Amino acid sequence: MSFFSRFFGKKNPLDIPLSKLKESQIKLEYQIEKVEKDIAAIDREIALLFEQAKKARSKSEELTIATKIKTLNQRKKNLQATHAQLNKQLMLISNLTIIKENEAILKGTPTWNLLNNMSPEELERNLAEMQLDARNFSENLNQMLGMTDQTIGAGVDFGEDEELAEIMRTIHAVKEGELEPEVAAEKVTGEEREKKKKEKWLEEL
Repeated sequence: MSFFSRFFGKKNPLDIPLSKLKESQIKLEYQIEKVEKDIAAIDREIALLFEQAKKARSKSEELTIATKIKTLNQRKKNLQATHAQLNKQLMLISNLTIIKENEAILKGTPTWNLLNNMSPEELERNLAEMQLDARNFSENLNQMLGMTDQTIGAGVDFGEDEELAEIMRTIHAVKEGELEPEVAAEKVTGEEREKKKKEKWLEEL
């Protein structure tokens, strides 16, 4: 079932009232902002855990902290997936809103007939690939957990859990003063890689 069908029923998306689209747009923007705040809160919590790991006095304490970080990191990944999905939905709604705002101009044109004859699924696919801008609308439209105490006592084998092993190595780097907690948090959540990609991209411009 397409996004439009789930939220607006079986009607042609082009028949959805502009007021409903704008209402959905506001709701999606609010949801995206909330998810972004939740992700930022997790980043802060992970940084605090690395700070706490500096004072860990045993491998058992380190492993407890590492497991908490792994759990938080998984929650962050889930939130990032939700964030991406919400942004996709927002793009669909935004593009359809721009089309509806220009409905009077478009009606009767081959472009409108083409859009109007698409199934909701086809229209959704096309809208997802467009990046419409109200300022050059026509041009754009036409192009378009779980470690137990027994495990700890027996000696931990990280062979099957590379993520946890990496977190433990990062904790040791923090304890040795090789990494700051904030940098360590970026490292295990993948933010560091994203920053390097962005820096490389900016250098190439």
